[in-house]
Amino acid sequence: MNKNANIDLKNDISQIDFPEEISIIDSIMDGYKYYQMIYSALKLGFFDKMIEMGPASPREIAETVSVNGMFVRSILSALEDISFVKSDEDGYMLTKQAETFLSKKSLFYQGDLIMDLGRDESPWNDLETVLERKGSPKLIQKEVDELQIRSLAQQCIRGEAQNVLRGIISRPEFSEHKKLLDIGGSHGLYSIGLCQENNALSATIIEHQEVVPLTSSSISEYWVDDRITVQEGDIENLEAVPEDGYDIILLSHQLYQYRRKMDETLEKIVEMLNPGGTLVLNHRFCSPQCEIKPGDGIREIDRALTSFGHPLCHPEGLKDVLEKIGFVNVSLIPHETALGYAVLCIGTKEGKPLEKTLDTEKKLVSDYSSNGEDRCC
Repeated sequence: MNKNANIDLKNDISQIDFPEEISIIDSIMDGYKYYQMIYSALKLGFFDKMIEMGPASPREIAETVSVNGMFVRSILSALEDISFVKSDEDGYMLTKQAETFLSKKSLFYQGDLIMDLGRDESPWNDLETVLERKGSPKLIQKEVDELQIRSLAQQCIRGEAQNVLRGIISRPEFSEHKKLLDIGGSHGLYSIGLCQENNALSATIIEHQEVVPLTSSSISEYWVDDRITVQEGDIENLEAVPEDGYDIILLSHQLYQYRRKMDETLEKIVEMLNPGGTLVLNHRFCSPQCEIKPGDGIREIDRALTSFGHPLCHPEGLKDVLEKIGFVNVSLIPHETALGYAVLCIGTKEGKPLEKTLDTEKKLVSDYSSNGEDRCC
């Protein structure tokens, strides 16, 4: 007898009534196919070439974009299905959405973010390795290159950079600040934006050796490279501090891997900040009450993949730590990023001596299970 009572291999194939719910499987596979189509079109320069052409026939598009003529009508039809192409008696052309997000000339271009997702080193291309429960989780390390830096910038510009900059600029002391330290600011957007708002401000970005030339190249595009320096280093090796210290220190998404030694990490950073200076910490946190909204499951995986396995927990604990080590006017500003809920923590250094904060460290991290893995709070 068949072990699965729902399957009878003796049924006539012609009599099998296949469930209509198969459409959900088709939609999953269609999503992958649409992604591959957009990825290939970006690599071929399809969208920018269509903008240059204006309304055109399938034959003209195939010749200009160097697309196999046998596929061009199907590609245009598929792009029309997802509202990236429209057509009339004059021919085919891009929609406003396509010009906004898929043209390299657009301020809102997202093409590098799309292509970075599909590269071989992306954790989404080997999720099994990441999820494998054999010892410590294996976080796939990407090879850092220009594509990844541009991808990070395109993700950050979707509201996160604006929220962080507004939070800093709104502080009354911001206009008086002269020196900024941006730790791990690989895309440079925070330093660029703050220098644009304060003409007296100069910035130093600390990044890993292989990232330094990439960040420098990104900065040069905004014509502020005379006021922003990129130096090799990381959060554990902060050297060459200027004698007059820093007026602003910014860390964005840098503390996840230091969640179990948060006090000593922050103390090292705070020592470099001048009295009256501003400390800015921008990180993803678990959503309030640790609730995952319906439809956010994929984004939650993304948050874990980019937060060393788990976002931080309990932002109020971070505020307690800063107040204990001599900060005043500490603000917690929740905001949404491309990867969901985050909290901007900003405080002003009062100049008091540092105090040990081991008693509050536990509030900043998720609980630990018996095997040392993080658990959701």
